Amino acid sequence: MKHILMVCYGGGHMKVLAPLYAELSLRYRVTVLALTSAGSYMREQGIPSLGFRDFAFTRSSDIQAYGQQLAVDVPENGVVPREETVAYLGSSFFDLVNQLKDEGEAYELYRKKGRAAFLPVASLRKIIDELHVDAVITTNAPRAERAALIVAKELCLPSVCVNDNLWIRGGVSDVADFGLADRICVLNDFVKGELLSKTCVDVDVVKVTGSPVFDPLKLARWIPNDLGVPRVLLADCELPEKHPYLDLRNAVQGIECAIRDELNRLASEGVVDVYFRPHPSQEYDYSAYPFCKLSDPKESLIDRLSRTDVVVTAISTVGVEGKAMGLGLVSIEKTVFSTLESYEKIGMSTGVVHPEQLRGAIFKEFEKDRELDFLYKGRALKNVISVVERVVL
Repeated sequence: MKHILMVCYGGGHMKVLAPLYAELSLRYRVTVLALTSAGSYMREQGIPSLGFRDFAFTRSSDIQAYGQQLAVDVPENGVVPREETVAYLGSSFFDLVNQLKDEGEAYELYRKKGRAAFLPVASLRKIIDELHVDAVITTNAPRAERAALIVAKELCLPSVCVNDNLWIRGGVSDVADFGLADRICVLNDFVKGELLSKTCVDVDVVKVTGSPVFDPLKLARWIPNDLGVPRVLLADCELPEKHPYLDLRNAVQGIECAIRDELNRLASEGVVDVYFRPHPSQEYDYSAYPFCKLSDPKESLIDRLSRTDVVVTAISTVGVEGKAMGLGLVSIEKTVFSTLESYEKIGMSTGVVHPEQLRGAIFKEFEKDRELDFLYKGRALKNVISVVERVVL
């Protein structure tokens, strides 16, 4: 029985790969390397997974020393066990030191870029060797996911990359340009066209499959609005002044707080009914927004979207999920992310640059007729499984 390694980070990445497990494990041996917050999610889904701490090499004195040092600045939130944080940071930094051949230079790069400085190829090579892997599946995340694809290519192992959204820059575009995956699964023809026009990828590599994240939306039932005011979901995330991976600094400072403030004000006046939903890896404190309610990340997103009319977000995949259910979409523009990719630029949303534009944008989207657009034909899970089976012969 062939052995497949699936590697994923938290957030939207883990939700893309998790649905594949049950189907693939019927015909392959499947190991999930669940990074950062993906570990707790996999446990909640009943999917067995491993972390960096499960491999003996991460318990070396050098790796543990680096990990303990870097973990000092990481809050203990209960989602990621401390031992995993230490093993992940220590291994990744140890690899960075060896890549640069200079510890001081490694510390300086980490100071500037944080975890974006990591590409733990050596660690993933040890993991893949120890597991005797026959094939690798990842999403488009950098760092350890990218490292797994690099190792797979070095070892001539079949590999599949499943893109998690409409965007390609800084993620799947690099996978395509460097030929790191035998097949790249994308959401729709728009994404395929972007890859073919902006990278040197071969047309046969890119397959339009849809994303397994969106399959359950086909069965979801939207609950009509009986409030008389728009039901708004803020799909929140941290909006840094500098892009985490690219040298971009075009963000409007403090825009995320200003957006929350304005939504809270509108809610206080009864103009809208607002829920805040933080990103799974986001540290949040919404006590300053008493008129907005919390959609905990553990709450079913489909249930929340079924009671939503308009999604507000900068770049979250929740925006696409809302569109797939026929909801309105308001996008926060002029962030470091929208410098490259923007829901407004591709005609999916009403964009806002300043908080005072929110009310008008929300009502514009609220008053539109619901348009059901599932973004692709067929069932994504079946489509992705079919691609994997053709690659893992």
